[in-house]
Amino acid sequence: MVEPAERRLARELASFPEAMGATPEYLQPHRLAVYLFEPATAFSGFYEQCPVLTSGGTVRESRLALSAHTAAVLERGLDLLGIQSPQRL
Repeated sequence: MVEPAERRLARELASFPEAMGATPEYLQPHRLAVYLFEPATAFSGFYEQCPVLTSGGTVRESRLALSAHTAAVLERGLDLLGIQSPQRL
């Protein structure tokens, strides 16, 4: 079963290539910064509503993968903006 918060986060992450491509096309780096706010906010809701470590089996694996993908997208986006991402939160 996929929770709405998981679905929202996955949709936001899927938009990363489009957001990344639009930034140099329009020479407006703020577009990427605005985009990064969306998956960060979606992850906050996901983390609040969907237990990751206490879930079992494939649900746990899926949520861990979604969390790792979120970290990768945020880290890559911040790197493109010249911002060093924190190693731990």
